[in-house]
Amino acid sequence: MKVSNILKNGLILSIIATAFLWSGANALAEGVNPPPKRVLAIFIFKQGMPWPFYLEESMRAALTKEFGSTLELNVEYADQSRFPEKAYRSKAIDLYRYKYSKQKMELVLVLGAESVDLMVEYGRILFDDTPVILINTHQQGLLKPNMLSMVWGVDFAKTGALIHDLLPETKHLFVISGTSMMDQKLKELAARSLAEFEDRYKIHYLDDYSKQDLLLKVTQLPEDSAIFFISIFLDGHGQSFVPRDVMTEVSEKANAPTFGMVDTYLGHGIVGGDLLSAGYQGKKYAGIVKKLLNGEPLASVQYMENGNQTLVDWRQLKRWSIDENRLPADSIVRYREHTIWEQHLWEIVVASIIIFIQAFALIGLLIQHRRRRRAEEESQKLKDERAHISRVLAMGEIAASLAHEINQPLSAIRSYAQAGLRFLNNDPSEPDEASKSLQGIIAGNKRAEEVIQRIRMALKKEPFKRSPLDVKSIIEEVIMLMRSKAREQNILLRLELVDNMPAVFGDRIQLQQVLFNLIINAIDAIADEGNTPGEIVVLALKEKPDAVTIAVRDNGVGIDKKQGDIVFDAFYTTKPEGMGIGLSISRSIIEDHGGQFWVTQNPDKGATFSFTVPIYKGINK
Repeated sequence: MKVSNILKNGLILSIIATAFLWSGANALAEGVNPPPKRVLAIFIFKQGMPWPFYLEESMRAALTKEFGSTLELNVEYADQSRFPEKAYRSKAIDLYRYKYSKQKMELVLVLGAESVDLMVEYGRILFDDTPVILINTHQQGLLKPNMLSMVWGVDFAKTGALIHDLLPETKHLFVISGTSMMDQKLKELAARSLAEFEDRYKIHYLDDYSKQDLLLKVTQLPEDSAIFFISIFLDGHGQSFVPRDVMTEVSEKANAPTFGMVDTYLGHGIVGGDLLSAGYQGKKYAGIVKKLLNGEPLASVQYMENGNQTLVDWRQLKRWSIDENRLPADSIVRYREHTIWEQHLWEIVVASIIIFIQAFALIGLLIQHRRRRRAEEESQKLKDERAHISRVLAMGEIAASLAHEINQPLSAIRSYAQAGLRFLNNDPSEPDEASKSLQGIIAGNKRAEEVIQRIRMALKKEPFKRSPLDVKSIIEEVIMLMRSKAREQNILLRLELVDNMPAVFGDRIQLQQVLFNLIINAIDAIADEGNTPGEIVVLALKEKPDAVTIAVRDNGVGIDKKQGDIVFDAFYTTKPEGMGIGLSISRSIIEDHGGQFWVTQNPDKGATFSFTVPIYKGINK
C-alpha cells in the first residue's frame, strides 16, 4: 500500500515537472522568435478583380520589403458587391469572428462602401479596440475612437477638365455606373465633382441599365458626346460583373470616346483620365501600416496624397482623331506605336550608311566600267585600224597577182568581143557563134566582178562584227585571190577540208585577213628557201568539240625555237622590208574571237601556223 502511494505521488510530481518545463520552453521560444505582427485587409470585391489584385500585390510587396517575415498580411475579399443581403452579412461576421477571435490583429484596413458600413456596425464585436482604417468615397461620421475614416483619391473633376480640353466640342457627357452600394457612392461623388461642368455640357447618368441595354445605348449616343465610365459591380437587373470587362465592351461598341477613373482601365478601351493608381494606393496603405505599427497615433495618417496621374492611351487618341497637342503638360502617354525610325534607329542608320557606301561604290564601278568600255572601244578601234592597214599592205604585196587575176577575165572579154565581131561580119553572118561569144563576154565580166568584189571586201573598213560563217567559202575566197601570186613563185596552193565541217562564228573579213597574212608569210618563207618546189596547204580540221582548227602549212625555211616565243610580238620581223605587224594583228584577231593561235615546226621542213575559231552553237548544238 505504501509502495503504491509512493508510485502515485511520483507520477504526479513527474507530470507537474513536465508541464512546468514545457511552459518554460514555450516562453523561451517566444522570447527568441516572437510571433509576427498581424494586419488584416478587407476588400468589398471578389477575389481576382484587376484593381484590388494589383493593390494587394503592391501593398504586400512594400510590407515584405519593410518587415520581412515579422509581419503577416491577411486579406479577405468580402465580395459584398455581389452579395449585399443581410443573411450573407451575418455569415461573413460569423466567419471573421471564427477566424480572427484567436489571432490578435494589430491593424485592420477596410476598403469599400459595403465593407465600411459592416465594420462601423460590427467592428467593436469583431476586433474590440484594434485600430481600424475605413477607406471609402466620403468621410465617415460617428466613429468609435479606434476607427479612422479616409477617402479614395478619386478626382472626377480633373477627368472632366481633361475631357473638355481634348474634346472642346463636347455637348453631352454620359456617366456610367451600376447599382451596387459602391457603384452608387462613386456616382454620388462623381455628381458632386462634375457639377462645375454643367454649363459646358449636359451630363447624363446611366446607372440603372442592364448590361445589354447599356451596350445598345452607347451605340446611339448623339454627336459631340463623351463617356465617363466609373464602375458597374451590379447592373440594373442585379447581375454582377467585373467593371473592367464591361468597360471594354462599352468602349468597343460606343460611338463616342470613353474615359475612366482607375489605371487598370487603361489599355482596355479608355482614352484616359486622371486615374487612381492601384500600385500607388497599395504603397500608401503599406506606409500607413508602417506608421501605426511603429507606434504613431491614428491622427497622424488622416491625410493621404492620392498620387493620381493623367494617363492616356495613344491608340485611342488615334482612334478618335484627338490632337495629342491638347494634352496637359504633365500627361503620360502609354501604348505609343513607335515609328520604324524610333524602333530601329541604329539599324536604319547602319543600313543607310552601308547603302550609301554601296551606292558610291556602285557609282564608282559604273564610272570605271564606262571608262573601261570606252577604253575597250578605243582599243578595238585601234585594232580595226591596224587590221585595215595590214589588209591594205597585204593587198599591196599581191597587187601584181590581183592585176593578173583581173587581167585574165578582161583579156577573155576582149577575145570574145573580137570573135563576135568576126562572126557578125562574115558573109553570111554567124549569129549562133556570135551569141556564144557574147555569153563568153558575160562570163568574163562576171569573173572580173567577182575578183573586184573580193578585193573590195578585203579592203572594206568595218567594225568587228561576228556572224555564222562557212569555213570552206572563206578559205576558198582567199585561195582564189592568192593563187596567182603563189603560181608566180612556182608554189602549189591547195585546200584540205574534212567532210561535214560545222559553221564557225566570227568576222569574215578579219578571219580572211589572218589567212592572207599566213599565206603571204608562207610564200615568202618558201621563196627564201631557194629553188625547192613549194607547197602551201590550208587545212580545216575539227579536233575539238567546240572549235574548228584552221592551219597553214608550208615547206619553207621554217622557224627556230627562239623565234617561236617572239614571232607573234609586234614589230618583230625577219623580212628586210617587213613591218612586223601581220602576225601580231592576226593573234589579236583570233584572241578577240575567243580562239588560240600557235606555230609549230614541221618534222621535215617548214612551219605550220594554226588557229581555232569557235563553232556557231546556234546551229551546231
